[in-house]
Amino acid sequence: MNIFDGSRRIAYLAGGLATAGTLIFAATYDPYISVDYSIARPRGSFQRMKGACPSEAARHYFTTTSSYGKQVSIDLCLFTMPFGKNNDQLVPYKIDEKNMVWGAGSYSSEVSAYERELESRFVLPAEDSKWLEKEISHRYWDNWKESLKNLGIGLAIFAGFVWVVGWITRGFMGIPQGMDKKPSNET
Repeated sequence: MNIFDGSRRIAYLAGGLATAGTLIFAATYDPYISVDYSIARPRGSFQRMKGACPSEAARHYFTTTSSYGKQVSIDLCLFTMPFGKNNDQLVPYKIDEKNMVWGAGSYSSEVSAYERELESRFVLPAEDSKWLEKEISHRYWDNWKESLKNLGIGLAIFAGFVWVVGWITRGFMGIPQGMDKKPSNET
């Protein structure tokens, strides 16, 4: 039995499995994209946010599909406004026929229904959809580069480890480097 030949086969198999696993992971990677939008009033339009959502605002998360067919996570910031004598910060969810604005707490059934209605009417603007497609492509290729870099580093470290173990083992067994067994003493 040749332990070095068997060890080489195991090392090749481990390297091949690591390579295949990395390539499958990189090929099936689906970048996660989240975009922040806000809405200030029930009949208002969606605005892409540059900054953070204020702490007193309500937040609603949902997923939509871009015009390119990619899934995009939307973080919708629902601005609040003061209501009543105490100026309670409530989410405006409805404007009635008399133009009276109705507000409710963030986790109320009225606001939940309003959030579902906002989801159904949300459409990604064309310029945001183009930006998202570029961003998704950029993240996809960054993942490929990072995966291949990590694979190369991992394989190099693994090859070094295999070489060191082989060198140490050959040293203890008195086998010259490049050989799998001791040379015979026959002249």
